[in-house]
Amino acid sequence: MSNDLGIDRSGNNNSWTVNNITYSDQMVDSPTNNFATWNPLQPDRTTVAATRTFAEGNLKITTTGTSGADSRVFGTIGVSSGKWYFEWVMTVDSNTVGSAIGFADEDHSDEMAYYVDGTKRSDAPNASYGATWTIGDIIGIAFNADTNAITFYKNNATQGEITSAVDGSQEYFPFVWDGSGASVITGVANFGQDSSFAGAKTAQGNQDSGGIGDFYYTPPSGFKALCTSNLPAVAVVPSEHFNTVIYTGDGNSTHAITGVGFQPDFNWIKSRGDTNGHTLQDAVRGATATMYSQSTEGENPTRAYVASFDTDGFTTGNAAGASKGPSNQDGNTYVAWNWKANGSGSSNTNGSINTTATSANVDAGFSIVSYTGTGSAATIGHGLSKAPEMIIVKNRDNARNWRTYHEYSGASDPETDYLNLDETAAVADHISWNDTAPTSSVFSITSSSDRAVNYNGDTFVAYCFHSVDGYSKVGSYTGNGAASDGPFVYTGFRPKYVLIKGSSFADIWGIHDSERSGPNPVDDTLYAHNNSVESVNDSNVKIDILSNGFKARGNNDAVNKSGGTLVYIAFAETPFKYSNAR
Repeated sequence: MSNDLGIDRSGNNNSWTVNNITYSDQMVDSPTNNFATWNPLQPDRTTVAATRTFAEGNLKITTTGTSGADSRVFGTIGVSSGKWYFEWVMTVDSNTVGSAIGFADEDHSDEMAYYVDGTKRSDAPNASYGATWTIGDIIGIAFNADTNAITFYKNNATQGEITSAVDGSQEYFPFVWDGSGASVITGVANFGQDSSFAGAKTAQGNQDSGGIGDFYYTPPSGFKALCTSNLPAVAVVPSEHFNTVIYTGDGNSTHAITGVGFQPDFNWIKSRGDTNGHTLQDAVRGATATMYSQSTEGENPTRAYVASFDTDGFTTGNAAGASKGPSNQDGNTYVAWNWKANGSGSSNTNGSINTTATSANVDAGFSIVSYTGTGSAATIGHGLSKAPEMIIVKNRDNARNWRTYHEYSGASDPETDYLNLDETAAVADHISWNDTAPTSSVFSITSSSDRAVNYNGDTFVAYCFHSVDGYSKVGSYTGNGAASDGPFVYTGFRPKYVLIKGSSFADIWGIHDSERSGPNPVDDTLYAHNNSVESVNDSNVKIDILSNGFKARGNNDAVNKSGGTLVYIAFAETPFKYSNAR
């Protein structure tokens, strides 16, 4: 970082006259390495009464509480593994007991915090900890996400390690808290981009152990700056495992659709401009076999809306006199969502029922499973390395609902509950999953009392998903009902596809993707549970797609019911490590 502001070093003497820029405005943040900041897109989930003002590139935050209200602000980068460090300086404090700094999960149900009065909180009531701190003190925060331990430093003096009681199963974010009461807190964070704290201190230029950052104090050994270049390398390249393509039908008996980037094993097509239904095909059942997400109807094995899966996409077909409408009507526009599994698969013997075929993409956390019901409670091998967080099961032989398991449905025991992909109903209690959570090898199904998942002699297909860092996320969020400032949902990547459903209340299954909509907001929506035309420019159900997640911008219950639990599954366009804002 140079102090020669405005100077042209090319030799061409094209120097700039400096105006209202100081040395402290220079930062090591760059387009190829983005450091964390405070997140103005994440509304305060505790109260809407507090106000928050962001400045200095979202590193400076002023929060103003009101009587009986407080305010929390979170960082833009969440972590679930590794060792991380950042610094904080408070510059104004009218509340000497309630302010805190630390790490917390998105809902603030788990927190590791150091309060100005010297107390700590680690997923439990406050307890004595270290020295008090005040305006001008530099607080260092070193979080080990591998062990859920955190150490706070006051002016580089350790206050001791805190072993946290947090569950460690989700991302944790830097956060600052303005305690309840009519108070004002102003402070500046340094996530590694500015050790001057926006000019409040004299820059020191210390770096983490990887030679990255600009810290006031040298981070503890092994602890890194919160920036994208320090995020772990991704194991999955999103475009090699999921892709959305849009195309126009030509009315011919076959039509090769290319540009997917791989040979798909699960293909979902919807006509955008008419009421032809959703058609779902996969490599386990065969490309010509079709089912319909909006219908309880069983499988049509020869419908041939898709004739074949190809090396770079698929070819539509028109076998057995089927209408071209759902996949290739002349002039109609279509969207096709495509997933890679592992071809036609092979039998899996991990469960009490040997599957007809299990096609598993272990790296991408997705499998297609075909099995024959026995009528008795059973287990089914899903072929993945982790327990699925979302499972969609359909009876291929008979008219039954698309029974759906979602781990984050809001129920205390999600394995006792279900949603139906073809219905808008809220989550309901049922023994479909035999009251047993999926494991890393099998999922459980009940007896013939639920013909949707197990009936003697009927054949079934199951689509199984679990989250993969930088590629996919199965999760939930709580709506706030705000028309333009709904919840921000952190996924750790820029989404390409998001499916959202109200879980605690009855509402639609909304499908959002970045291909059908232009720049934000993403407001062209289709619905998995019905065959309606695409809802274009619908401000009620719009979302923003961001570099690290998505944000509800509509006030419709379908994306943002106040106090409601909404579940989702999202797939990436670009991992956060490499993504820029949309």
